[in-house]
This record gives sequence, C-alpha cells and structure tokens, in this order.
Amino acid sequence: MRAIPWRHMEPLALTLWCALLAVAGSLLTQWPLRLDGLPAAGRPALMALALVVFLAALLRPWQKGFARRWTVYRLGPPKASAGGFILLLVAIPVLNYGGIAVFTALTEPEQVWVPVLEGVLAQPGGLWMLLIMLLLAAPLIEELLVRGRLQYQVGQRWGVPAAIAISATVFAWLHGLPQLVPVYVAFGVLLGVAVWLTGSVWTGVLIHALHNGATFGLFLLASAMDVAPPEATEAAEDTAALLQAGGSALLLGAALLALALRIGRWPGRKTGGPVRWQPLVWIGPPLLALNAAPFITG
Repeated sequence: MRAIPWRHMEPLALTLWCALLAVAGSLLTQWPLRLDGLPAAGRPALMALALVVFLAALLRPWQKGFARRWTVYRLGPPKASAGGFILLLVAIPVLNYGGIAVFTALTEPEQVWVPVLEGVLAQPGGLWMLLIMLLLAAPLIEELLVRGRLQYQVGQRWGVPAAIAISATVFAWLHGLPQLVPVYVAFGVLLGVAVWLTGSVWTGVLIHALHNGATFGLFLLASAMDVAPPEATEAAEDTAALLQAGGSALLLGAALLALALRIGRWPGRKTGGPVRWQPLVWIGPPLLALNAAPFITG
C-alpha cells in the first residue's frame, strides 16, 4: 500500500493543531470565571493576564524566528485604501446580521447566547470579563489561529477557496453550538475573504470585535429596556418582519461590500495563496456533510 505523502496530510494536521490551540486559549482565558473566591476586581485582571500569557506563548516575540511567525499569523497592517477598508468593516457585520435574521425566521434556532451572557454578567466583575472575552480574547485567539495561521498555511498548500472553507468550518464548530453552525460558517467565510483581500489578520480581528461589540451592546440595551428575545417565530407577522429585516440587511450589506471591492485596492490578496478550485472539489463534500450534520441528525 502506497503511503500518503506528508504534503497532503500536513493541512489536516495543522487544522487539528490550530483547533486545539484555539480551544486551549479559550479555556485559559475563561478559567477565572470559575474562581469564585477571587475578589471582583481580580477576576477580569486575571482573565486579561491569561490572554497576554497565551498570546505571548503563541508568538514568542523574544525568540529567533519572530519575523517568520509575524508572517505566518498575518500580523502585518491591512493593505487597502482607507475608504474600501472602512466599508469592508461595516459591510460584513451588516451581511452577517441579515443572515442571522433570515436564518432565525426560517429555522427558529434555540436562544443560547442570552442565558450565557446573563450568567456571566451576574457574576462579580462580569461586565469587564465579558468585555475582555468578546472584544479581546475571542477576536485575537480565534482570528490569529483560524484566519491567520490556518487559512494562510492551508492556502499556500491547497489554495485560497479550500483554506477559507476549512477555516470557516473550524471557526463554526469551535463555538460548540451545532444549531448555529450555518450562521458561523457564513460569518467565517466573510471573515476569511476579508483577511485574504487585505492580507492582514487585523482585518478579521477588527470585524470580529465590532460584531461582538454590537451584539453585546444590543444585549445590554435589551436588558436595560427589559426586552426579552422571542421564544420562537411561529407567528406569521414575526416571521415576515424578520425576513424583511434580514433581507434588507443582506441587500444593504451586499451593496456596501460591492462598493468596498470597487473602491478598495487589495494587493494583499496576492499573498494569501493561489486561487485553485480543484482542492475544494474534494474537500467541499465532507465539509458540507459536517456542517449539515446537526440538521440531519437533529
């Protein structure tokens, strides 16, 4: 039996490695949530320290070879015109919120993020811990590993389309919410395209943080106004309203994205790997099956 060449196994091994690192970083930064004995001010500080320690261990700037790691994690500045870049930052969250609204109207997914946020917010120092998790830890850890290292290195081997598909799938399943996998896959594809276009992981970090910040802001506003999320969208008027709002957001986001692509100059896209569609032909079906599994089995 002929052995499988390592060049074909390397991207799969890298996918597993990056996913494990992302999970480890997430667990490390969330560890202070379980330390009930700490003073209220100590838990957010410890969470921020855990994030710094993880990123330092990941990048090791004091060691030789940091320039190589800087390239691998796509840490250079975004390469784009200011107008195109700003439009990109706005277009992708708008597109994603539109997709979430349409997905909610069509499938009625169970509300999962509201109880989680409420539980953390009720703890001592909960507001600061949520800000660190949503605006710093999640964007930095997930983007550096998934859109930076994984997408870049797989893109060099298998081409950009397959790399974006793989990174989006890993991103979706890292959140541990099978019922929301399609939403996270779509968001992951949009983030992957943005990072590829601009040649910088900081694009993904900024969009990710803006999206999380907007979501958390809406949650705080709804809590202050004592507005509860709907349990379901069975009523025809609720479904129609969600579909209308989601469709409008999708159209607006698409228009903004088209304008961003029109006026932005994207030299970074040439350095993210070759655009080869053939690897996506054979990697696409298993990824599609994996992402459709929650609906088939559920």
